[in-house]
Amino acid sequence: MSDYLPIRESLGYRNVKTALWNVFSVNLDAISIDEKLFESFSFIFQYKSYEMTMTISDTEKHVQFQAGEGGIFDIWFPNPKDELFGATFLHELMEDEKIKERTRRVFGRDEKAIEYAMQALKD
Repeated sequence: MSDYLPIRESLGYRNVKTALWNVFSVNLDAISIDEKLFESFSFIFQYKSYEMTMTISDTEKHVQFQAGEGGIFDIWFPNPKDELFGATFLHELMEDEKIKERTRRVFGRDEKAIEYAMQALKD
């Protein structure tokens, strides 16, 4: 695992941190994160009266079906009615097809795409 950075130094973390600050003026370093394998992580985020989880996942490098450096950024909400995942993803809540498509698969290496997804949540 020598190809992997400590999570707080990873590209995905840095981009989520920047986007979170730009959109919500929240410092990711002040939030408790759940560290996963490789450079993946998640954290609980509260906005208005909604609790959600923001994640960077699929960060394994040089492996088929993984996003590699930066991983995949997602926002999901707990949904006990969803029997498969127990969650509803942000893109599933979007009515505008363009926004839905742009928030469906967000790469963690693209800070502006992460920021767009967070802004869609905020709006």
